[in-house]
Order: sequence, then structure tokens, then C-alpha cells
Amino acid sequence: MRRVRRTLITLTVLFALWQLAAVLYDKAYILPTPVAVFAALVSNLAEGKLLAQLQISLGRALAGYLLAIVLAIPAGVITGWWKLANDTLGSVLELLRPVPALALIPLAIVWLGFGEASKVAMIAYASFFSVYVNTQAGVRNVDPLHIQVMRVYGRGTWDVLTKVVLYSMLPYVFTGLRYSAAVALILLVAVELVGSQNGLGFFLFQSQAFLQVPDVFSAILVFGAMGFAANLILLAFERRMIRWRQEVGSDA
Repeated sequence: MRRVRRTLITLTVLFALWQLAAVLYDKAYILPTPVAVFAALVSNLAEGKLLAQLQISLGRALAGYLLAIVLAIPAGVITGWWKLANDTLGSVLELLRPVPALALIPLAIVWLGFGEASKVAMIAYASFFSVYVNTQAGVRNVDPLHIQVMRVYGRGTWDVLTKVVLYSMLPYVFTGLRYSAAVALILLVAVELVGSQNGLGFFLFQSQAFLQVPDVFSAILVFGAMGFAANLILLAFERRMIRWRQEVGSDA
């Protein structure tokens, strides 16, 4: 409850400063007031334009994000646990990791076309590596003493992975999941700006083309709300999954 109150106070201060800056600047076609932006947001939601684009964008982002998770967690476990896998598959992934996802958008369009496949693939590619690297780090940072105890009791690799490694790597995995959620939204905007005829990114581009600046700001606010909501959902899921984890920090 205290965190919610502090968040609301912070947002109120930010919007007040925005309102003051917009009034002093007095150029609504460049910096509209929060009141104008919220009016545009409510209008677009009421007309159904923004809601329809939001549903399309959420579907794309979620599809790419889930695909990344399905591929990244097993890859992180395999390369983190088995040296042979790290020397082969891990080496290939490390070569791909520095390649910016934005640089691959033209190639994705050539290979997969302008349809949903290229958009989902690019979001998945960009989201993959944060989950993969954090999962791999979680596997490698398991306490060796815990593994030795399992070996002493005659437990095999499967038991070690599912009863020791899994629980040890979960905090790392959730860190990767939260970061990747933000990356998925970034790529969502990029792919919808480049080769799409619908979605929030396309709505953003159209609003900018027709100099509808309040609509541009309203779309940006929706993207921000999506990222904030995704982070809250993942945090809640993390607390439920890792109840034994102690949070470090002052309550002040």
C-alpha cells in the first residue's frame, strides 16, 4: 500500500510539472498539456480506435514474448549445465547476441514477409537473449555444496536439475523475464512503425503524420502503461513462485 501511495504521489508531481511546462511553453502543437492528452486518450478509447489497435499489439507482443521464453529457458539450462552444449550451441548464441534486432528487420521482412510471422519473430529474437543469459547465469551460480549433497544421496542429473537447479535459478529467470518484457515492447513499436498497417505503433505513426500530437502522447502513455502493468504482473508472479526469497532493502 505504501508503494502504491508513493507511486501515485510521484506521478502526480510529474504530471503537474508537465502541465506547468506546457502552459509556459505555450505551443500545444509541440507539447500539449496533460489535460489535452487525457482528453484525446479518452476520446480514442471511447471511439474504439485505440482499443482495437491495443488488442492487436498485445497479441503480437505476447506471442513473441512467450515464444522467446519457451526457447530461452531450455537453452539457458542446457548451455549452463552441459559444457559440450555451451561450446556448441552456446557459442552460436553468443555470436548472435550482439546483432541488434533492429538490423534484422529488413531480413525478416524478406524471409517472412510483412505478415505477423516477421513481427512475432523479431519480438521473440530481441526478447530471447535476456531470458537466456539470466537463466544460464542462474544455472551456473548454483551452490556446488547442494549438488554434492544430492550426489551423496545417489540422486541423478534429473533430480539435481529439478530439485536444486530449478529453485536456485528462478530469481535469475524472473530478472530476465522482467527485462525482456520491456524489450518486447520496444521491438513491438519498431516492427509496427516499419511494416504494419495496424497496431499501436502504426497508430503512433499515423498520428505523427497528421500532426495529431495529443494522440501521439496518448499512444506513448498506453505503451508506458503496458510496460508498467507487465512488470507488476511479473513481480506478483515472482513473489508467488519464490516465496522463500528474502527481499533486501529498507522499508523507509
